[in-house]
Amino acid sequence: MIWYENNDNDIAVSTRIRLARNLDGTPFPNALKDTGEAADKIKNAILKSNSTLGKDFQFINLDSVSGDEKQSLAEEHLISPQMLDGTGKSVLINKDRTMSIMLMEEDHIRLQIIKDGLVIDEAYSLADKVDDVIEESVAYAFDEEFGYLTACPTNAGTGLRASVMLHLPALTMTESIGRVISSASNVGIAVRGLYGEGTRAYGNLYQFSNQITMGLSEREILDKLKNIVNQIIEMEKKARSALMEQNRDALEDKLYRSYGTLKYARSISSAEAKSLLSEVLLGLGLGILPKDVKLTPIECMVKTAPSFIGAKLTPAERDRKRAEFIRNNI
Repeated sequence: MIWYENNDNDIAVSTRIRLARNLDGTPFPNALKDTGEAADKIKNAILKSNSTLGKDFQFINLDSVSGDEKQSLAEEHLISPQMLDGTGKSVLINKDRTMSIMLMEEDHIRLQIIKDGLVIDEAYSLADKVDDVIEESVAYAFDEEFGYLTACPTNAGTGLRASVMLHLPALTMTESIGRVISSASNVGIAVRGLYGEGTRAYGNLYQFSNQITMGLSEREILDKLKNIVNQIIEMEKKARSALMEQNRDALEDKLYRSYGTLKYARSISSAEAKSLLSEVLLGLGLGILPKDVKLTPIECMVKTAPSFIGAKLTPAERDRKRAEFIRNNI
């Protein structure tokens, strides 16, 4: 099941594993005049493999779909924002939409597993198996000293980026989030917003991922991330307890006001919706708000993004339609 559907995780929202790979003896995508041959080689390695993998994927040539469709895939985190521009890019997506294989992004292959909750080991195990299937048919660019070779040197080595999306409203409310981000950065953990590098943490959603891909084994990278993420989860839980103990009435008032706004608003922006949905998710996690919502706040955040609501609508029309969707589902 796709990561955001029925997702009621109020702290550890999702886990993503991404492997960067390139074909041996083939220039990186930005140096290829025509990416078609390389893309076909990878596509055939997957769709024509002897494993059950081939039957599980749909191939989408991004040159043949609308900008709205591409934007929707990016908002679902099935392709990266970098896949929205340029030509010659494509993606394979499995039936339950937990796996996507981006072709001709920065590297020839960006294999991604995304699942709800904190499932680092499970997601990596699946990525590793799919990686092995692809490598049965194509030779990867690999160096004994530098590991997997990638277009950007910061991805070389294991080619592994593991990330966990955390919902941290209490650390934000208590103004502790800056210290958390600084501490994570000091130990080699990158912190990004909802849609990755260069984006804001809308809805108090932060992505924590490894910065170092070379010099550590895959196991060391995963264990380090797990350790840091678990520490941050405990900090968020303590911050929530402190908020409840120090001024429960004020907290309940704030969360019910957010719930009421979403329940009755006639127009709401994407940014405000994410902020209020974050507070409703907190209220549900703390047992303050009634758990009778039709869709979880996480699912509402994704399904009220511009491409889902209607990219061709005017901003005012989208804000009205977004408010209507939330009213009907919260």
